[in-house]
Amino acid sequence: MKLTDEDIWYFKYTGFLRLPDTLPGDLVDRLNAVTDVQVQQMIEPVVWEKARSRDNPLAVRRLSKILDRDPVYLEAASHPVIQETLSGILGPHIDLLRNKHNHIMVRPPGSDPVGWHSGEEPYSYTLITALIYLEESTMGNGCIRLVPGSHMRPFSRSRRGPRSFRNCKLYYKSVPMPMPRGGVILFNDCCYHGADKNRSNSSRRSMTLAFRAHDAHDVVKDDPEKILVRGESVYSGHISPYSDYRLEPPNKNS
Repeated sequence: MKLTDEDIWYFKYTGFLRLPDTLPGDLVDRLNAVTDVQVQQMIEPVVWEKARSRDNPLAVRRLSKILDRDPVYLEAASHPVIQETLSGILGPHIDLLRNKHNHIMVRPPGSDPVGWHSGEEPYSYTLITALIYLEESTMGNGCIRLVPGSHMRPFSRSRRGPRSFRNCKLYYKSVPMPMPRGGVILFNDCCYHGADKNRSNSSRRSMTLAFRAHDAHDVVKDDPEKILVRGESVYSGHISPYSDYRLEPPNKNS
């Protein structure tokens, strides 16, 4: 969707935005079909619910490095539903990161909570987390909870929150985010967030991806850990005052 000034204001101060549009149903079907195979075959890298359950597909908690598994995941990450909205926040040139998030939370029945945490520090370059829901997310199966405005905190606090998920201040300040199948949430990765236990009889799958502006100042632009998914590879730094880019200014006497 094309962001209005009000949408941008809302995102700036709350730190999150739920997109009104969902990904196409056939794309979500293909994402789930590929994920089914990955889970059933327990294709590494995998994070398990319990260390002793490594031989049980029903205990797969997370599939890591999904962008290397199948092109359908990149297709979803590049979809206009997501990219058109991101461009209103990050600008026209957008990178998808391989070394941040890049996973699917499978969240099988009985899955433990995702503890309170923020991904980045508030002074970091703006990094946007996208959650793409392959299955409906509800209060019963452990939907994400976000603490609105926590990305703007002026105080120091560990990026890892308290161990207790429910009996803490962050829980009572947070807002639950139920989402439909194919739905998308974008949030500033500095926001505190977590997810409750899956108390349902089915899984609660969601893709977790990370995006940032390509023209944020980095030492390396052609970084293999980044995929340019929108716009062009550009340099937006200071232009050299010397046409031949020499380190020393020209000799006035020459």
